[in-house]
Amino acid sequence: MDRYRISFKCNKIPDQLDGLKGFKVTDYYEGRAYNGLFEVSPNWGYGQESKLISKALFEKYFELISEENLIKNSA
Repeated sequence: MDRYRISFKCNKIPDQLDGLKGFKVTDYYEGRAYNGLFEVSPNWGYGQESKLISKALFEKYFELISEENLIKNSA
């Protein structure tokens, strides 16, 4: 298991100026977090370019989801 892997939910459509295209409100995504930075992509693992963003920018649009909550929401 990748210890840097994260699951997150989009709470607000990112501004186009931030370069975060393809995210949809209330959808769940996967990415990575390390060294205070977040690597995100709307289609993680499908060859689409990911974007490395700061924690402040991440928190502006997204919310981290714990594994327990992710399991509850999918059931």
